[in-house]
Amino acid sequence: MKTLKVFVTICSILVFLVIVVIAFYQPPRESDFGVYTNLRNFTVGLLKQYQARERAITEDFKDFSLKLAFPYSKLFGSSTVGIPLASYENDHITAATISQFEIPPRSGYCRDFTFNVRPHFEYRAPVFHIDFMKPSPGVPGLCSMDFFNVDPERINLESFFGDELSAIQKAMSLVEKYQRTVEQGRGKITAYLDPWKSPYRMELQEPKTKDEEQKRHYYETVGEAYKLALTAYIKSLHRLAPDPSYAQRHEGKTRELVQALYIKDFAVNMGKKIFKDSFKKYWIDGFWTVEIDMKN
Repeated sequence: MKTLKVFVTICSILVFLVIVVIAFYQPPRESDFGVYTNLRNFTVGLLKQYQARERAITEDFKDFSLKLAFPYSKLFGSSTVGIPLASYENDHITAATISQFEIPPRSGYCRDFTFNVRPHFEYRAPVFHIDFMKPSPGVPGLCSMDFFNVDPERINLESFFGDELSAIQKAMSLVEKYQRTVEQGRGKITAYLDPWKSPYRMELQEPKTKDEEQKRHYYETVGEAYKLALTAYIKSLHRLAPDPSYAQRHEGKTRELVQALYIKDFAVNMGKKIFKDSFKKYWIDGFWTVEIDMKN
């Protein structure tokens, strides 16, 4: 009986200590060495070179923030998070959208840099997408950058890029040392996206090191690869002539991609829980502007 009491006491102490640790835990702040701000400014500047203008939804997110409940408050290290989303459009682009998680709101400290380009359906072009994320508890810093081809039968990426393909290849060579291996988990949680992934996919992992210069090199190198890839993509997109007869097919193919993301993507499913009633406005209206089944 005495042994049981000792055991119960020890368990109670351990539970108490775990609760205390969780209550006071704050994820460490990781530096991006100014790269995220640089990429945001570069992206907006490049879009404006092609006469892109802000979409109305940008104003809706100027001071947008979310209250976070447990466990997300612990994951992000704050009870509130700002979402400074900015979206642009022009005669070739329906939505070119930047999104970041700013913790806390208006602090200037961001956990990620996300950018997505959904072209007008009249153009035979892939979707450009990057998710560039700092480390989080139990997960290393990761970056995925790709040109999702929603219709390989009708959209040929080599023809789309033309002479700009060399810039894409240069971008890939810059980050070759950071490409994730299968053993590190490459493609594991995004296997459902395999039908849309391109041969030019960059799926990168931040080196596990305390050396600040190595970290800086990673962030700056990924940033340079992004600039090369995005510039090549935007140039290639704006060389295209519209094909109105293709728009309906392109819309249907894009809807298939977005539906798959909505149902199967880990980050999207977490976003549903965080954004709740605001999720459609943020994700569908902000990034895609297509109608999908959102009953799930």
